[in-house]
Amino acid sequence: MTSYFCIVNLPGAPYREIAALSAESDADAKRELEALAANWPGFETIALYEGERPVSVLSNPALGFAAEPLALWDEAA
Repeated sequence: MTSYFCIVNLPGAPYREIAALSAESDADAKRELEALAANWPGFETIALYEGERPVSVLSNPALGFAAEPLALWDEAA
């Protein structure tokens, strides 16, 4: 059985929130991740995992994070 979960990082909070997802694939889990983020407006980042495998990280653009991750070859300004 596949087990997807998210770790939600909140600005200024010394702890993390954990949310379990009921998804069958990475694509399903990413859709649920976006729905979770829409209901959690103050998040900083949300990391998606399948078991111990990192799947994706979503950053909050309202807090100044890039909407899309930078490519490894991009340089900081």
